[in-house]
Amino acid sequence: MEQWFEYKGAFFDHRVVSKETLDNMPDYIIRDDDVVILTYPKAGTNWTIEIVNKLMRAAGKTDMEAKDIPWFFEGTLPEFGKPGHVIVEDHPSPRIVHTHLPWHLAPKMVSSPKGKVKVIVVMRNPKDTAVSLYHFLVKFERLTGIQSVTSWDKCAEDFLNGIAPNGDFYDHALGWWQMRDDPHFLFLKYEDMRKDLSNAVGKMKEFLDITLDDVTTSDIVESCTFDSLKTSWSEAGNQTKSLIVRKGVVGDWKNTFTVAQSEAYDAKYREKLEGTGLQFDFE
Repeated sequence: MEQWFEYKGAFFDHRVVSKETLDNMPDYIIRDDDVVILTYPKAGTNWTIEIVNKLMRAAGKTDMEAKDIPWFFEGTLPEFGKPGHVIVEDHPSPRIVHTHLPWHLAPKMVSSPKGKVKVIVVMRNPKDTAVSLYHFLVKFERLTGIQSVTSWDKCAEDFLNGIAPNGDFYDHALGWWQMRDDPHFLFLKYEDMRKDLSNAVGKMKEFLDITLDDVTTSDIVESCTFDSLKTSWSEAGNQTKSLIVRKGVVGDWKNTFTVAQSEAYDAKYREKLEGTGLQFDFE
């Protein structure tokens, strides 16, 4: 995959992330009242941004719209034209900022936060993540003409071997999982959000110290269901988010994985997560 370059044990796409930016990330300043959303690629990034933004807007904490929040501050997307970390410098506090970075490359004020910084980590099972990443790369190629992936088999093999955006899935997950007892962090699972979004929104609301009446909260939950967001993004003509969103179904990996691929992924899952306390639902 020619678009990738390796940086301190993780892989990045040179078309959207530069070495210079990564060099500067450890000392990047996170404001004391920032809300940081942290995900591995294809693990519910924009979904979570929408929820948090709607909660904060309803609580009167921000006037910013989710569409103006750049996804991953270490990257540069065509629609924004400059790195996310530069764009958010002009955003009023409290800001919602996002990163895909692994723990060892993240700003120090995210990897070891102090003060009032709040970090919401959303994780997704590796099989569905790999399939979602593959379909994203295929769509990206159709949209830009830039080849990102040759086949599902190659993508599955690379992902299993840690050759994927932001590095090995398990290194990323476990790097952040070590912070699970830190009160600055809230950990959520994509699968749990799909099964009971109301419960997940309630956890976010409590974590962010937001008080809303039941009707407002219920309206936010309804507007942030996967199907509702998929429809609203499509109707708004948001090309990037239409590129990102697909099925969002838990267990969709079964339609793509071979038996051998599934067994190989299961073996690595057991090897990496046994004894860590971190587990995922696969259906």
